[in-house]
Amino acid sequence: MKKYESLKEQYPEYVSLDQMYRICKIAKRSALYLVKHGIIPAVDRNQKTWRYRIALDDVITYLRRREQLGSMIPPREVTSRRYAKKVGSRKSFAQLIIPGRESEVAEYFSYIYADYEEVLTTSDVAEMTGLNKSSIMKLAKAGLIKSLTNTPRYLIPKQYLMEFVVTRRFLEAKTNSEDFKKILGGFEIWKTARS
Repeated sequence: MKKYESLKEQYPEYVSLDQMYRICKIAKRSALYLVKHGIIPAVDRNQKTWRYRIALDDVITYLRRREQLGSMIPPREVTSRRYAKKVGSRKSFAQLIIPGRESEVAEYFSYIYADYEEVLTTSDVAEMTGLNKSSIMKLAKAGLIKSLTNTPRYLIPKQYLMEFVVTRRFLEAKTNSEDFKKILGGFEIWKTARS
């Protein structure tokens, strides 16, 4: 509580949108979302400068609520247009399969990687999935991809990788990695050839 009281010494009773986003340590877009949606009350003065008049007490109330509830901005709600365009163009395996047919992804991986060893390194798994090596290591460390050994070197049986590629975590993954896009494209071709 004391950390918020010190704000009253640093800022006036009413603050601008610029001051608010700095106090809350959030992006300008996020600050505008909070004000426009009434999460932090503000008086819109319809002026070019200092358009919004925001009570410092309301900002402090928001900060306290955020500590308890987490962010009150829905995911991707305030994403920049440039980033939103990129995200919208990305695909995932989940978009290419019929629900209940997730095993097709494991079949595809078993088919195209039949020549790989039965026990894989994180580099092998990164190459096979198109995800970067650091992501694979994090997933293995968190137990989301099962492995035989732990840090510094994870050894992952191919069977465990096949279990991972049918999980929602992998099926819904989207990345700008060119390797991932090639693997996804290969799956589309493989799927079409089978039907």
